[in-house]
Amino acid sequence: MDLKKPLLACGLLLAPSLVSPAAAASFDCAKTDLAADEKAICDNRALNDQDVKMATTFDILTQLMAMGARDTLRDEQSKWLKKRQECSADVACLTAAYEERMKRLGEAFQSINRPL
Repeated sequence: MDLKKPLLACGLLLAPSLVSPAAAASFDCAKTDLAADEKAICDNRALNDQDVKMATTFDILTQLMAMGARDTLRDEQSKWLKKRQECSADVACLTAAYEERMKRLGEAFQSINRPL
């Protein structure tokens, strides 16, 4: 029995409950030198939750993927973070960026269980 999908599903369901409201984002909201996108994420509960979900999904995927695919995923994440920064404090732009990233991470997860 393949436990990868149930494990990911449990992780995604529990992720928001494991984080205290003061430190909900995947980065430290208490820092004084946050970029505009990070400030917007810290100030918006929906974005904050999306950030936690995305970061948790990314972390789980990096544990499940083979080394080559993992490196590709990390490169994509770096590019995505730069794209997120371009949104600055635009909540609509940030929301769309997270939705796009979660879609891509979902596709990456689906590719794990495909036969060669």
